[in-house]
Amino acid sequence: MKQKIIKKSAVSIIATAALMVCLAACKKDFVPPTYNTPPDDIPEYTAEARAVVGRIKKFEAKIADKENLMRSSEGMPLDSVIWNIESLFNVSYTFPDRKYLETVKQELSFTVSLNADNEVLLRDVAVLYEEVIGAVRQAYANDGISANKSLMAVVVEKGEIYGSSAEIIIYVISGRVMVEVTSANLTHGPFGPGDEWYYGEYGGTCDDPSVWGDAAEIIEDTINYYWGGSPVPQTGFRSMNVNMTRVILDGNEFLDDEGIPYIYFYTLNDNPPLCLNDSLLNYYYYRELEVILHLVPTTSPYMERMPPQPAFLEVDIIGMMNHVINTTCLQHKNYIIYCSKWAVPVHILGPARDLLG
Repeated sequence: MKQKIIKKSAVSIIATAALMVCLAACKKDFVPPTYNTPPDDIPEYTAEARAVVGRIKKFEAKIADKENLMRSSEGMPLDSVIWNIESLFNVSYTFPDRKYLETVKQELSFTVSLNADNEVLLRDVAVLYEEVIGAVRQAYANDGISANKSLMAVVVEKGEIYGSSAEIIIYVISGRVMVEVTSANLTHGPFGPGDEWYYGEYGGTCDDPSVWGDAAEIIEDTINYYWGGSPVPQTGFRSMNVNMTRVILDGNEFLDDEGIPYIYFYTLNDNPPLCLNDSLLNYYYYRELEVILHLVPTTSPYMERMPPQPAFLEVDIIGMMNHVINTTCLQHKNYIIYCSKWAVPVHILGPARDLLG
């Protein structure tokens, strides 16, 4: 198992608004539930949610039966392995309903063996799940956050397949949470006089490059704080997030009526603004929101890639110099995570557990 840490934290401010984006997506195959669960007298607990819960509980019971697993030659399709591990882990150990002031992304890689039917033996799935728990626990413990830390989500994706082996990649998202949520002044946007940040490349403020962070980080943390996560729907319920879906945008995918990218994206010949004052920060904040919340989920081909019951979970915005279509550009590259979100009574799933507890 190898581990690669992707640095990702920042400052938080205040927020609101709209959004937009241009992208390329990492799409995994969704495993649709079968709706054969009997009716329930809790209207908010839908048939779709009951079906997903039933599938997660079935998988949990299977891998817990160690004695039978060791004697079994039963296999599971790789896509099902990915869905089951991701779903069970997220409902067991993550807290998407909290408000995150900053986040850290880490990447883990695992290898599993495939049988002649390109399936993973169930006993190997059980071992893999335990390895995932251990590796995520270690990554989470060492994410550099000491106070008010929390685990937000894991995203599991299929990597390369080499003969009878398959790579499984796991993105771990943890962060620092705010105990009490403050309301934002939505009149003019979250940024005000004195907010001036370098566009990206961890350039700090316009006055002090040694300050950690950049405009991309500040916009990202503000969006995530006020629009990300998965708020608890009502007392006695918890949010269940499955079908994690990553969408990757360079920033030049969506153009406004004047042909200008919604997201910060300039070629070097465009004389790009490198110092973003409060006006420009608010401008790109609202345009990012428009892309994330409205344009990606409703525009082909991205609309077809959205999971069932889609909800925005989190975005990672990286301000960088890059080469896009043989052109050197300055961009705010987006890694957006959507998921399926359902409300489930707490007594059905039980509360999530602290992985470090």
